[in-house]
Amino acid sequence: MAIHAPAFECTEYRIVLIHPASRTLLAFDGAGKHRLPRANVPANVRVVPRLHNAMVTGWGIHGLVLDLLSLEEGSSPCAVVELISENAPGAFRTASVEQISESDLSEHERALLYALLRGETESPFSRLGWLAEATHWVEQATGATITSMLDIEQFNAGGAFALLRFPMRSGQSYWLKATGWPHAHELPVTLLLSKLCPGHLPEILDVRPEWNAWIMPDKRTSDPMLPADPAQRFVLLECAVTAMAELQVMTIGCDTELLAVGGFDQRVGVLRADSELLFERIREAMNLQTSTKAPRIEGERLRRLHRTFDATCDFAEEMAIPATVLHGDMNAGNVLYDDGHCQFIDWSEAYIGYPLVTLQHLLLLNQPADVQLKTRWDRTLIDRYRAVMSDVCGQDAMDRGIACMPMIAAASAMYGRGDWLRSSITNNSRRLVYVRTLARHMDQAARDTALLRVVRESRACAG
Repeated sequence: MAIHAPAFECTEYRIVLIHPASRTLLAFDGAGKHRLPRANVPANVRVVPRLHNAMVTGWGIHGLVLDLLSLEEGSSPCAVVELISENAPGAFRTASVEQISESDLSEHERALLYALLRGETESPFSRLGWLAEATHWVEQATGATITSMLDIEQFNAGGAFALLRFPMRSGQSYWLKATGWPHAHELPVTLLLSKLCPGHLPEILDVRPEWNAWIMPDKRTSDPMLPADPAQRFVLLECAVTAMAELQVMTIGCDTELLAVGGFDQRVGVLRADSELLFERIREAMNLQTSTKAPRIEGERLRRLHRTFDATCDFAEEMAIPATVLHGDMNAGNVLYDDGHCQFIDWSEAYIGYPLVTLQHLLLLNQPADVQLKTRWDRTLIDRYRAVMSDVCGQDAMDRGIACMPMIAAASAMYGRGDWLRSSITNNSRRLVYVRTLARHMDQAARDTALLRVVRESRACAG
């Protein structure tokens, strides 16, 4: 029996339901062998909450996703779930791993399940019973009691990752988050930023080093933070821009500390030094473009874009705008609004670089339908940012920096951690699309009259 979502681009998941007391599986009767239940999950959504929803609405089951088994070629993905509900619906039968149909579990998956049932797992979050341990930790750290195990919300699972929300009887809720490779640095980065920028990140109530996990209060007033109404969104963006500028000022001079705990170097000199590699990847992505919806950027046009980018970096370095922390994943879900103040979460993409990059990415969240209204509101947001930065950056440098901002911000988003540049992206379709999209943003920025003017002036002074 499968739980079906609408037919558009869904992935079917096999669900291994484990009864924690008996350590048996819940399955459906099959012809000689038992069959695993299944659930369809739409593409481009968080998998774990959708699996929870499917289990609750389809079977009346509450469970904790322990792991998402490695996908083998030709098979559907498999989610391993520990049953939290006290009773299983009558449609299910208990079964051992051996009694599950060969078409439902491969030999490799059976070996992984046997290890999990014996408690032999690499990740603490794949162990049966770990949720009770986590609940005790949250209650000890907060001095509050959860409403019910059934009310705990799970948003992420698999490997060394965990993200859960614990509602408490007091009405407050708390997050437990843990990260593994390649995002294990998020905890030390978050701890350092909490120390450097008090009040600009949610308070970390406790840390569990062996889990690389931490607990913080839930400060959300809505989800996502930014409302759909453009005018309401603009008001909150004013708060976000001000708070981000304050946070960045607090990180000036902290480059060494931020890099030491896992921040990624995106200072303008680094982008400039890697521009040959960056444009080699852009050239590769454009050469592999098959769509005709947008023309390729190639030949002299691409060479001109490369020269403009290098000149922009050279000019930005001359202005000596101090490097600060950048939020490399600046989306609406990572900005929390609470009582007239904004805080920022999810720092796995913490970069050290040109501060105006994050301002540009915040401006992208300001999207009224009226183009003239966007221009006017963007000016107001820039003025908010400028007011906070005025003590560390003069007006002339800020004016020129804003002209460079769209070009460097697009390059920053493309560059990311920089580790992908040194190998071909021919077989990475998502990366190819991403590079082409951001290259077009860079090309658009290179045509802006304000940028062209400051670059010309810089060249004239150098000549």
